[in-house]
Amino acid sequence: MKRFVLSSLAAAALALSAGLAAAQEKVTYLFPAPDFLPAFAPFQLAQSKGYFADAGLEVAFQVGKGGADVATQVAVGNADLGGGIGDTPIIVRANGLDIRGVGLLGGRGLTQLAWRADSGITGPADLKGKSVGVLSFQDTTYYNLLGVLASAGLSKDDVDIQAVGPGGIIQLSIAGNLQAMSGVPEWIAAIQGAGVEMGQMPVDEVFPAMAQAIIASDKTIAERPEVVRG
Repeated sequence: MKRFVLSSLAAAALALSAGLAAAQEKVTYLFPAPDFLPAFAPFQLAQSKGYFADAGLEVAFQVGKGGADVATQVAVGNADLGGGIGDTPIIVRANGLDIRGVGLLGGRGLTQLAWRADSGITGPADLKGKSVGVLSFQDTTYYNLLGVLASAGLSKDDVDIQAVGPGGIIQLSIAGNLQAMSGVPEWIAAIQGAGVEMGQMPVDEVFPAMAQAIIASDKTIAERPEVVRG
């Protein structure tokens, strides 16, 4: 009898385990930049601690080529959710991409305009003729830079904009090949850590930029609301 009870409990445990595994909702989350960057540490921590699994989600991370690229991939169904800046849906929705921000991760704009202190730059108007780095031409840092330039009566043709990725921005700024950048605080800290003095200005001093955001398509929001809420 005892052997029967133990066998029954073992079978029940296996069945329960299989049921739980089957109940895990698969989700693909697309980062806008390399997934080892500090900005994405909360997601990596949640994954390693099993918080997603506890919520019934089996999350697979992938890496895109900037916020606008993430928005495109999410809109066409290549990813369920993605990361960007809160501005991203506003920028791309006008181009026919049916996406929305479903979570805002912070209280103010993330993107910073920064420059080498020895570049002669003190603000947006001084960017004319300078080399400015962005993550990619598909990233919100690029579009934020366009907004900053417009505030000073400048356009992309007035500056040398280089899409070089986060590592490129850091290394080229340290070497002096970039005089300025549109990016996030940890890139500035890395440059300063190499002994380069930097000036900076949050872009939300120029226009109402937003913090990091989680992006979903209208289709996913309608058909998988539990995943979006999860």
